[in-house]
Amino acid sequence: MMYQKDGNIEFMADHMLKRACEWMRFLGYTVYYPECHYDNDILKTCIEKKLVLLTRDIELYKRYALSVYIDSVNINEQIIQITRQFPPDPGKFMTKCPDCGSDLILMRSNGLDIPDKIKKSFSMVRYCNKCSKAFWPGTHYIKIIEKINRLLK
Repeated sequence: MMYQKDGNIEFMADHMLKRACEWMRFLGYTVYYPECHYDNDILKTCIEKKLVLLTRDIELYKRYALSVYIDSVNINEQIIQITRQFPPDPGKFMTKCPDCGSDLILMRSNGLDIPDKIKKSFSMVRYCNKCSKAFWPGTHYIKIIEKINRLLK
């Protein structure tokens, strides 16, 4: 595939796909989310970085060869469409920050500014250096993984 870099595919999700972008990051994909609202700027970034563009904008889709038109407005259907076309690596689940897309690093929880209850329950957490947020396998994490497993069946 011409859009692979070192075996990895990187994406740009347009403004109509913010939730899909966050869920793709839960799945371990590298997904950029545009800071601008101008189609030409989005396309320029996609061309420069050789990104696959995910869009619900049919006109934008037609302007870039490495585009995927996302048919549905339903987040579950969007994730199913994307993962069927680009199967995820389960080993990468929950390794990206859902907010900024940075890689999460494994850190000891006792040195972080997180609730003591979490520190007592989890000696290690995943941490985003860019957002300064910690993520641990609590109930929210379990619900996300359960939803991912349901969608990927």
